[in-house]
Amino acid sequence: MMQDIQDINPSTTPSTTKEKEFVNGLIVKKPRDTAPEWIKCNLSIKREDLLQWLSQKEGDWVNVQVCEARSGKWYAEVDNWQPTKKASSDNGPRGF
Repeated sequence: MMQDIQDINPSTTPSTTKEKEFVNGLIVKKPRDTAPEWIKCNLSIKREDLLQWLSQKEGDWVNVQVCEARSGKWYAEVDNWQPTKKASSDNGPRGF
């Protein structure tokens, strides 16, 4: 049986599947229904857990995405995306 292209989710195909890394000590919640429109999410920080988790990270920055699970629950996930390096072409200077 053939799969319809719409049934294939590229984020779950075996060649691109990466294990999600959650931010320990950071809880994300959907804003309450009565919250003003400029409130996009609520964050709760368990300081001790977050500090311990951050101390295990290298570098100056940790990028985080706020995601929504299929169940509707919101969560914080580390964004490890890196741009692909373009192959440099060594054709020398170009004239106009």
